[in-house]
Amino acid sequence: MQKLDKKFFEGDSENVAKNLIWKLIKVWEKQGIIFETEAYKWLCDKASHAYLKKTPRNSLMYDSFGKVYVYLIYWMHYCLNFTSDKTKPWAVLIRWIIDFETKKVYDWPWKLTKFFWIDKSFNWEDLINSQKIEIFDKNIKVINIRKTWRIWIKKATDKLWRFVWEF
Repeated sequence: MQKLDKKFFEGDSENVAKNLIWKLIKVWEKQGIIFETEAYKWLCDKASHAYLKKTPRNSLMYDSFGKVYVYLIYWMHYCLNFTSDKTKPWAVLIRWIIDFETKKVYDWPWKLTKFFWIDKSFNWEDLINSQKIEIFDKNIKVINIRKTWRIWIKKATDKLWRFVWEF
């Protein structure tokens, strides 16, 4: 297994989202396999946090790639994202994982952040140099990835930017 390098995250969020399928995520000592992701883009995506302008909340999307971006939804749940593209404020939402040991599915973004104990303290973590969160390539040739509409959002629902591994 090899840790992903910075180059992996420097491209288009669609490619990063698709290529994160079947990667291993390790947070502290817990591990999971990424099975669903969702891409978010800047000017062409009204659902993106970076859509209108740079704000304190979304600034790391503008200022980085290969970083962890965590935000709160419904005033109680955290969602895990990785920034992508070195020239644009794009990101990838990690939608669900399977626990590496128990094979339990965490099929909502906030269930996986609770499993991993991810909160706002992870914001700005560098995916290349972090001791808290790491992403590894399991060197598995992935087939059966379905590209589909994003769900549970109200804007830009026509975008086929959700990637799901089909069992």
